[in-house]
Amino acid sequence: MSKVVGININKDPIDEASVWITRLDRGLSNQELRELKTWLQDSPTNTETFMQLVELWDKMESLSQLSELFPRKLQNVSSKKAPVLAWAASFIFASLISLGLWFNADLFLGSNATQIVQFNNEYETKIGEQSTISLQDKTQIKLNTNSLVKVTYTDKQRVFELIRGEMHVVVAHNKQKPLSVYAGSNIIQAVGTAFNVELAADEVELIVTDGKVLVTDINSQNVAPLKLKNVYLPPKSFAVSKGQKAQLKASNTNIIGSDEVKLASDLAWQQGNLVFRGESLFEAMQEVARYTNYQFDFGDEEIKHLQIAGLFKTSDISGFLAALESNFDVIFEKLSDNKIRLNKKPQSN
Repeated sequence: MSKVVGININKDPIDEASVWITRLDRGLSNQELRELKTWLQDSPTNTETFMQLVELWDKMESLSQLSELFPRKLQNVSSKKAPVLAWAASFIFASLISLGLWFNADLFLGSNATQIVQFNNEYETKIGEQSTISLQDKTQIKLNTNSLVKVTYTDKQRVFELIRGEMHVVVAHNKQKPLSVYAGSNIIQAVGTAFNVELAADEVELIVTDGKVLVTDINSQNVAPLKLKNVYLPPKSFAVSKGQKAQLKASNTNIIGSDEVKLASDLAWQQGNLVFRGESLFEAMQEVARYTNYQFDFGDEEIKHLQIAGLFKTSDISGFLAALESNFDVIFEKLSDNKIRLNKKPQSN
């Protein structure tokens, strides 16, 4: 199971004003009336924001209960929309709030935001945990161990921010809303493909398992993702196609492999497996460490270079250590609750 962490959006005047407008539309109780007056008097910003939304949604008539607070505004502002349109706007607004959707405040307050956020959430796995998430548009994410991704859907695009770890994404086809993964210093964009992204310390590893994706550097965009007017990457961006593996670095992006067997090994984690095909013991233990809280060190520098081959379960680290002893003459010693030392097995006399 994944740990789903809802985005903690701090209340601001526009959020609270929006709620008060929907209450005004159905009528305020005496208690609500007192609470609204108190909220309006708490801050000039509250009052200003409230009046902006009142005018936007043509709710001046609903302020009759608060006429003592807005005498001049009520006299000076006339209705600009037909009653039916005003009712429809209020109904849509209330429905969106009831569904848990929220609008970018900049849109109401006249900033240069160009997108409306329709959904956002964070999905996380712990060390040793894997999880599959199905989103509302049928896009699927499979998160590997110790991974965190932030997902934001707007009216123009789908934005995935990989904060740490690794994920495989099967993208639901939608030409009108491209899906962009922000990982490290890179943007990976698709409209209906499947690909694997792993975020390492100084690079991003990309494997395309279906279709084609475009890649560019984040610095090629001059504004934040949700401020973009054109959400599509240029067609001449670096392309990675099905069956290709790319190494994405800040300085350059290169195709580094297309061997089907090797790529299958890299993606074996999706079936809960670790596959080694001649990697050094040092490299293998670095990979194993991703799936456990144990730290590994080496009592003998020589064994770091032993070549390891085989298939192991990510959930069975004890079995992996037992296989090292029986097949590669490497023994282990538990030094503490989270530290294990590897040594070469002593030769028997």
